[in-house]
Amino acid sequence: MQSITHCPVCQTQFVVTEQQLNQHSGTVRCGYCLDVFNAIEQLVNTEVHSEHHHPTSEFNALIAPDLIKPDLSEALVTEVLVTEDPITQELTTEVQTIEVQAGQHDYLAAQAMPTSATKKSPVLLWILLIVMLLMMVVQSIFFLRHQISLYYPNIKPSLVLACEKIGCSIDLPKKIELILIDDSDIQEDAEHTGVMRLSTTLINQAGFYQAYPNLELTLTDVDDKPKLRRIFKPIEYLPAKTNIAFGLAAGAAVKVNVAMTTQGIAVTGYRVFVSY
Repeated sequence: MQSITHCPVCQTQFVVTEQQLNQHSGTVRCGYCLDVFNAIEQLVNTEVHSEHHHPTSEFNALIAPDLIKPDLSEALVTEVLVTEDPITQELTTEVQTIEVQAGQHDYLAAQAMPTSATKKSPVLLWILLIVMLLMMVVQSIFFLRHQISLYYPNIKPSLVLACEKIGCSIDLPKKIELILIDDSDIQEDAEHTGVMRLSTTLINQAGFYQAYPNLELTLTDVDDKPKLRRIFKPIEYLPAKTNIAFGLAAGAAVKVNVAMTTQGIAVTGYRVFVSY
C-alpha cells in the first residue's frame, strides 16, 4: 500500500510504501533539501485533497475571455432610426455610410501596417524567455549544489569557487561509518620527553566525496582508564596546502601524524576515533 508524505521544510511530496514507513520508525531524509523528518507524522490526507480539488474550475480560470469588436453596422442602423425627417434621414444615412466605410478602411490599413513595436516584440519575447531560462538554471544549481557536487565530483571545484564569491557553501556528506581508521600506531617522541606521536591512515570507503572528520585521541593508563583526551580538527592534521572544502575523495586515503603531550601523566595505551 502506498501513501503520500511531505517534507515539512521544503514541502516536497513523496510516495512512500508501508515497508518504508516501518523502517526506522518512519524516519526518512528528503531527497530535495536533505532534511530528516518522520514520514508517518507528515502523511498527506489524500481524501481531503481530492475533495477540495476541482481541476475543471482551475482550468477554466486560466482561459482569458475573447475580445469582441463593436459591430459598426448596428451603430449605423441605430443612428438611422433616431432620425425623424425622411429627407434628412436619407442624407444622414449616406454621410454616415461614407464615414463608416472610411473608418473601416482606416482600421484595415492600420491592421495591415505593422508598427515597429510589433516587429520588435518577437525578439524581445525570445530575449525574455532566454533570460528567464538562465535564471531558472542558476537557481536550480544553487539549491541543488550539494547533490550536484556529490554525483558530479568533476565540477565540484568550480562550484566551490563560485560559492566563495557569492558567500554560500557546499556541504559534503558526513557518513562517519564509511571512514576507516587503518594502521594506527603511537610512539613516544625520541627528541621530546613527554610527547606521544600518533600515526594512522584515514580511508574514505564511500563512493563519493566526504567531509574530513575530526580525529579524537585518548591516552589511557594501565587500567585502560582515559587520562588525556584531545580532538584534532582537519586543519590540524592535514598538510598545509590541502583544500579542506573539496573533501576526501571516494576511496582516497590520507596519512595522519599528530603529537600530544602527556603533561607528566603516565600513560600506557590509547584510543583513536573519528567524528563529525
